[in-house]
Amino acid sequence: MLSLPGQFEKRLPVTIITGFLGSGKTTLLNHLLGHLADRRVAVFVNEFGAIDIDSQILVTVDEDIVALSNGCVCCQVKEDFLRALRRVLAYDYMQVAAGKPGLEAILLETSGVADPYPIMLTFRVSELWSLTRLDAVLTVVDAETFTAEHFHSRTALSQIQHGDIILLNKTDLVDEEHLNRLEAEINGLKSQARVLRMSHGQVPLPSVLDVNLYADALSESVSSAPPHLSNEGFAAVSFESDRPFVLKKFQQFLDYQIPTEVFRAKGVLWFAESPHRHLFQLSGKRSQFQDESWLHSPHNQLVCIGRNLDSEQLQDQLHYCLV
Repeated sequence: MLSLPGQFEKRLPVTIITGFLGSGKTTLLNHLLGHLADRRVAVFVNEFGAIDIDSQILVTVDEDIVALSNGCVCCQVKEDFLRALRRVLAYDYMQVAAGKPGLEAILLETSGVADPYPIMLTFRVSELWSLTRLDAVLTVVDAETFTAEHFHSRTALSQIQHGDIILLNKTDLVDEEHLNRLEAEINGLKSQARVLRMSHGQVPLPSVLDVNLYADALSESVSSAPPHLSNEGFAAVSFESDRPFVLKKFQQFLDYQIPTEVFRAKGVLWFAESPHRHLFQLSGKRSQFQDESWLHSPHNQLVCIGRNLDSEQLQDQLHYCLV
């Protein structure tokens, strides 16, 4: 049990960032981190897959970024998350006790296939209740690709239903009629939700941080939480190699071979034709590369996330793309 004595007592605001695969959660988080000025925050990033990609894409915030172990933050790694959070809070207490500035907020990005409800409950049923307060749940939605078919996933539906602020991202890719139709559909699922439009994860910080929108009541019990996402067939296929990809082969894989069941892919890629380190992200049929310099020996790390994936076939296809 962690507690803070007397003058060190405080309840840190917690912002949960959730949203379906490829919606733009990490882009939003990077935007928030880039505009916090001198404000000190602890950042927790969840990965669904055996390779930690998000923490390589995220900007660095000293030692306060904690990349959780593999799996969904709302279930398999829940105890790891609690241990990590206790460690950060204990570290913060020591900083304050030494006369140094303490933390001012906690940001938690869930994986794209995480139901936010169980992690919301975590802040109510443990000693965290006296140390933290849930400020808001931000649900990021890909305005271009999000359709009623996503609601076949109980997880995607829960992300909308438990979101306090629904952020329609990538609005620059669709017209006004499409946005109005999507907003009407979301309002039909949760009429109390505040819906904001944004592109490239750009949103004014005062509209999403320190808003205290979270209704201070969770009437449902822990046992009412939905079953684990694996019941819906989600899986992550991880690929690593110390050999480079052939650019033409990898592009052909993206254009013609990648299974339609892959909703999201991200990685650090090495191409034989390039000296650069390539941060790769794919959402639906859209892909993008960001070139950087290698800080370590070149290698390939890639995670593909989707439903009912044939892991062996996907591994074979990627091996064929190597030199």
